[in-house]
Amino acid sequence: MLQQLSRYLRYRCAKKPMSIVYKDRHGAGLDSKDFSLNSGERQIASNLLEIRKDHLLRYRLVSDYISLRNHNNPSLLDIFCGNGYGTFLLTKNHSAVHVTGIDGSSEAIEFADKHYKLPNNLFKHKLFPFLLPERVYDIVVCFESLEHVVDDQLLLTQISRALKKNGIAFISVPNQDEYPLEKNLHPFHFRHYSHSGFVDRLQRKFCIEKWYGQNVYEFKDDVNTYHLLPESEMCLRERETGQFNIYLIHSRNEK
Repeated sequence: MLQQLSRYLRYRCAKKPMSIVYKDRHGAGLDSKDFSLNSGERQIASNLLEIRKDHLLRYRLVSDYISLRNHNNPSLLDIFCGNGYGTFLLTKNHSAVHVTGIDGSSEAIEFADKHYKLPNNLFKHKLFPFLLPERVYDIVVCFESLEHVVDDQLLLTQISRALKKNGIAFISVPNQDEYPLEKNLHPFHFRHYSHSGFVDRLQRKFCIEKWYGQNVYEFKDDVNTYHLLPESEMCLRERETGQFNIYLIHSRNEK
């Protein structure tokens, strides 16, 4: 939070906006890509009580889905799982679920193994781009990840590849309409996504089952102040756009 607030203050006070340096499309990603646990992009608490509420609510959406669908020993992939809290939440709530969490930070994976390991979860260090196994997972979770990679289409393709027949994916992205990147320059984000544009893009390969909006921060003149909203205002609102949008999707040819 302090790192994020510092970036915001530098942006508002500088004579010129902060610049974001990108590598070309064939490079590995952002020039200053930081895979450390303390990069400012990952939750670092070792227990769920200290994890931010907005993050927990997204994983609870997945947990509620598992409870309603009564899957028989479902397998789940948590892409860019960070320090492992979401993987832990799902496996703690559902003993029959097996969850694999992957992340590009070796520090985050070591932290997950130390603080969030359970018999029915597994943490692996994987740098994107990666090739996922075909038709293995009943559920794929990909929260706040697409904006971090150069080739977001490749990641969407891998999600489709990894899903079993009738499998479902949960994807969240920052909403360009309400969280404009040009006014909120971000050293880790390649892009934000307008709701209409992202829906059009998803519908080329997926069917959208449901979608939700979520607000997290106080904004002033379209600029993120990095002050969090009250937790009561972070709830997921079905079919209402927010600063972040969450989509439940399944492959078009699989259902």
